[in-house]
Amino acid sequence: MTAQTEVHVHHGGAPLLGTDVTGGTLRFKRADNDVQDATNPVPIPAAGLGYSWRKSFRLIAQTAPDNEISNLRFYADAGSLGTGRRVLFARSAAYVQATVADETTPISAVDLATKTAASPELVQPGVLADSTDTYPLAAGVASSQDYVQLQLEVGSTAQAGTGGSLGLRYRYDES
Repeated sequence: MTAQTEVHVHHGGAPLLGTDVTGGTLRFKRADNDVQDATNPVPIPAAGLGYSWRKSFRLIAQTAPDNEISNLRFYADAGSLGTGRRVLFARSAAYVQATVADETTPISAVDLATKTAASPELVQPGVLADSTDTYPLAAGVASSQDYVQLQLEVGSTAQAGTGGSLGLRYRYDES
């Protein structure tokens, strides 16, 4: 039977398994939540760069695969956030909570646009989950998977407004 998987975003000091956002819309902002509102926007700086608070993701298996899920990869579909905006990409073995420090410190220099279907980021080589695990995967089991972290970078050339959208994808092998 095919495994059932979900993309979860993690917030707060003790995120456990996070919140399912599969197929949803997320907004980068200066707050540690996914509320779809106009509060806590990332301002366009007069000069230099400004940043959103980071968002941390993991793929969670809700049901067992026949054998295993392996070779977990992550990438962004084609899309544009407009001039003066880009999404930064990082990985972290441990969960890092979003804080006000993210507003002035980039999580990395890696542009998410470099992670494509043809050249995705290998997040978890080898086996992520197998048919003998307990589902949904417990936090301890899922801890072998790195967190994917994303952060919006806004430059002084950005135009006011929402700025467009990107599709984010996990891909894996299942046997």
